[in-house]
Amino acid sequence: MMTGRMALVVCSWMVLDAAAVQAQQPFEKIYDAGASYQLKLVELSSTNLLTGLAWYPGVSLLDKDGNFIQFNCFYGDSLLGLISFQKHFDNEFYIATTYRKDSCSSLGGTIILFSHPAIGKMDSLGNILSLYYYPFNSDHCGNIPGDLTITNDEGAVVWGGTNSFYALRVDSNLTPVWARRFNSVGQFRFIKELPGGDLLAGFDMDTAGASVARMDAAGNFLWCKSYMRPTGKIHDAVIGSDSSFVITGYTASSSGRKLFMMKLNGAGEVQWCRGYDSAPYSWYVSQWSQIERTLDGKYVVLATLGEPGVDFFFRPYLMKTDLSGDTLWTHSVGASGYSYYTRDLLTVSDGGFMFSGIVWGDLPEGNSGLPYIFKADSLGHFPCLEEHYPITVSNLFPTDSSFTLTSVDGATMYPAYANDTLFDPLNVYGACNITSVQDHRGRRLMQLHIHPNPNTGRFTVEFPDPLTVDSFYSVYDAVGRLLFQRPLVKGRETEEIDLSQFGKGTYLIRFNMPEAVSQERVVLQ
Repeated sequence: MMTGRMALVVCSWMVLDAAAVQAQQPFEKIYDAGASYQLKLVELSSTNLLTGLAWYPGVSLLDKDGNFIQFNCFYGDSLLGLISFQKHFDNEFYIATTYRKDSCSSLGGTIILFSHPAIGKMDSLGNILSLYYYPFNSDHCGNIPGDLTITNDEGAVVWGGTNSFYALRVDSNLTPVWARRFNSVGQFRFIKELPGGDLLAGFDMDTAGASVARMDAAGNFLWCKSYMRPTGKIHDAVIGSDSSFVITGYTASSSGRKLFMMKLNGAGEVQWCRGYDSAPYSWYVSQWSQIERTLDGKYVVLATLGEPGVDFFFRPYLMKTDLSGDTLWTHSVGASGYSYYTRDLLTVSDGGFMFSGIVWGDLPEGNSGLPYIFKADSLGHFPCLEEHYPITVSNLFPTDSSFTLTSVDGATMYPAYANDTLFDPLNVYGACNITSVQDHRGRRLMQLHIHPNPNTGRFTVEFPDPLTVDSFYSVYDAVGRLLFQRPLVKGRETEEIDLSQFGKGTYLIRFNMPEAVSQERVVLQ
């Protein structure tokens, strides 16, 4: 029997939980923009988002509802793409890029350019603070990075590979600590630091399938094991402790691949493994799954439904499980006639879940493929286009098999260069109705003159022509937090701005007019 006091507590909790879900404001948006390879999503303390949306390699700062605040590109013929970035501090990020330099030997009559991993640092407005590239001693072409992780000593580990795969660790000054390159067909999918300082690495190999290894801080293997042989795929991991890891990937079943979630102990021994069968549809194995901790300590997994040549669509699939891998809810989303491929997954501070990807189909302005960002609430619900495809959960019993790897070691550090530049405003489309658009077409990027810059807080903005209509400007700090907005009256030719109360740092001033827009950085010293 429930007492009156207990009933009051339960009802109060239900009201608070419902209010939290309502406050999450899910959204579905498509962007007329380019995108970084992984379409990375990082939440700042301001609840704004730093993303890989930009023309050319670059980043964009979005508000919590997915609208543009600022965008910045790294322009240069040697910088091929911004692959990933990770937050070090709220206004400092490690970045991984592909850097082209010199030429390689001719393969089949085609000159292959050297592509080296490059590691750098940037602030949250996309300003490059430092950048270096790293040729390997193995003298091999095509060293495209896959991702990076920041280590507890404030260094970083970057990894990647295809025809051969590699890992590179740098210190806080971006100086190489060690580099390993393995002459096997494979690719690292993740390298994560354990609480005690070891590294857990997941990778695929043509001869070993889905594999996991434990390395010490110096990059030496402590153990190396394969699980789903020979064609299984490893994807992502959540680290619980030095002896508890939960791994996702795809099995190598002759009857069709399953998404799996597997728990390993510190020695790489399987504690449990769950398989997820999506029949009658298939999992799209070329799109790797992502796993994150939820705010209540459980797991959320993002994967993609659909298989080329078999299914007629591709759909994001979001799934929450308990600590044993049993499903709590599953949801999918998408419009008929469109295919959605997934990239990055983010557990948001309000309890919701956000993910990015590319949508293909008949899109506005003649586009056939554009990046998207969708946000679901804490129960996995979307504002529109929600679908349900049930899955079957079963127990799997993979056995681990130890093997060894040999490497060519060492890399050299050289300075790399990139110029930042701004581009015209980007369109945002509502994915519930993709003809719904915040139309920025025809708006030009207005050039302003700010002096002095840098300054001590007081400066003057000169407009190229007197303002033709009433408008306004907004001031943001370095993490995109809105500090204030002020009106601008018709006919104004200059504006005096005082930021001295906010202290030293970099600020963004954004001017909004019906026919033009401008965003300028101001440095207070």
